Amino acid sequence: MTDAAATGTEMSPDVSVVCPFYNEAQIIEHAVRKMIEQLSRLPGRWELIVVNDGSTDGSDAIARRVAAESPRVRVLGYPRNRGRGYALRTGIAAARGDIVVTTEIDLSWGDTIVADLVGAMQRWPDADLVVASPNLPGGGYKNVPAKRVWLSRLGNRVIRFCMSNAVTMNTGMTRAYRRDVIQSLPLSEDDKEVHLEILLKALAFGYRIYEIPAVLEWKDYRLHGARVERKSSSRVNRLIVSHSLFSIFANPVRYVWVMSLASFILGAFFFAEAVVFLYLRMVSAYAALLSFSLFIVAIVLFVLGVVLKQGSIIQRELWTLQRYQTDRLRPAANAGIEGSTADRQRR
Repeated sequence: MTDAAATGTEMSPDVSVVCPFYNEAQIIEHAVRKMIEQLSRLPGRWELIVVNDGSTDGSDAIARRVAAESPRVRVLGYPRNRGRGYALRTGIAAARGDIVVTTEIDLSWGDTIVADLVGAMQRWPDADLVVASPNLPGGGYKNVPAKRVWLSRLGNRVIRFCMSNAVTMNTGMTRAYRRDVIQSLPLSEDDKEVHLEILLKALAFGYRIYEIPAVLEWKDYRLHGARVERKSSSRVNRLIVSHSLFSIFANPVRYVWVMSLASFILGAFFFAEAVVFLYLRMVSAYAALLSFSLFIVAIVLFVLGVVLKQGSIIQRELWTLQRYQTDRLRPAANAGIEGSTADRQRR
């Protein structure tokens, strides 16, 4: 991992903004300058960390050139594309602000989104995580294809059913975190499933999550007289499958016990039907057999839910151990970053 020559101010910032990018040579200079302009309006110290996720189109050099003009901008990167999750984890690990905001570099969530998220964290001092959501009243989508809006809303409903009802926007990157909270979570996902992983583990550790409404806009740019359309690198079908599988396996006890209850209710219905048929001297064997089968299914699903619940408890204990190890290693890692920064400044 490499770091830009620009390393920030002497005092630790109040807010760290982390923005990953991949092959954005056409817009990266405009986007970084626009982000700097917006961050300059924040009432406090800030730093902007842009993470090059293995770009191959020269956008890394452009970002570093812009960063060299501002001591509050840092560019991190690595030679091979690793995925958004890896890029976010890289930037978050290097963040020094008390509040860490992650968002798209092109401000597609609105020019004031960082200020809005920081303001929400200050307004709710008990909040550990604040999510920007277009699915709340006051939020929405602008210039986003109707199919993508429909898929996003449907996908988030499925995730909420399978995993958690905590938020209405599970798949978005635009969020604010307490630094000690997000850096303590033992994260491992390298792709966009990291958004789900963060919520899952934050809830497991009892952190408080809030939401604010926001408008997601797919922006177009006009550079050098040419129109540059927003580049979406998401492979929708793959994302649907991966996010669905993650949410299904994240908290299966939620729907396994629902299925158990549904089987029990159906079994009770057919059992009552069998009793009525028997009383009326009609054939009741089929209803009785179906009732018995559904009761067996309900018992099996209930026991499976108990086993899955025990597994989730064990999993949380493992996460706790990983978090403890992460907390122990973080001071040494931070010392290494600060030491390398000092060496570069002396050189």
